[in-house]
Amino acid sequence: MTREERLEEALWRIAQWSDAYPVDVFPEPDEDYYRNAHKVLTAHGMTLDRLSAAAMRHVIEGVGKVAKEALK
Repeated sequence: MTREERLEEALWRIAQWSDAYPVDVFPEPDEDYYRNAHKVLTAHGMTLDRLSAAAMRHVIEGVGKVAKEALK
């Protein structure tokens, strides 16, 4: 496989992943949703920031893995 083909395949994998959580299945939370989540989480010693950071880190590590494999 050529370098160009590897990079294109990686871009397709990332593009496919970007469609994995459609809004019609996972609706965007409104302000009340976030406010309620904050109340529930902080009542149990947790924060939405920590959960959000972990989720974003998981996503970007996955994208990074795809990119690094393609760039080898």
